[in-house]
Amino acid sequence: MTTLTEIVATVVVHSSAAALSHFGVTLEPGPAVRPAPPHVVERVIARTPRAPEKLASCPKPSAAPAGLRA
Repeated sequence: MTTLTEIVATVVVHSSAAALSHFGVTLEPGPAVRPAPPHVVERVIARTPRAPEKLASCPKPSAAPAGLRA
C-alpha cells in the first residue's frame, strides 16, 4: 500500500517531467529504493483464565411500599 507521501512524490516528479519535456529535457527514472521491512517476530501471550468472582451477599429486595402497588 502506498502512502500519501509516495503518491505526492510521484505526481510531482511526473508533472516536472511533463513540464521539462516541453523544453526538450528528458528525465530518466532512477531505481526505486525501498528499505526492507523490519523482521516481525510473532508474540504469543499466554493468559490464565480468571476464577469467577463471588459477589458479596446482597440484601434481598424489600417489598414495594404500599403506595406504589398497583
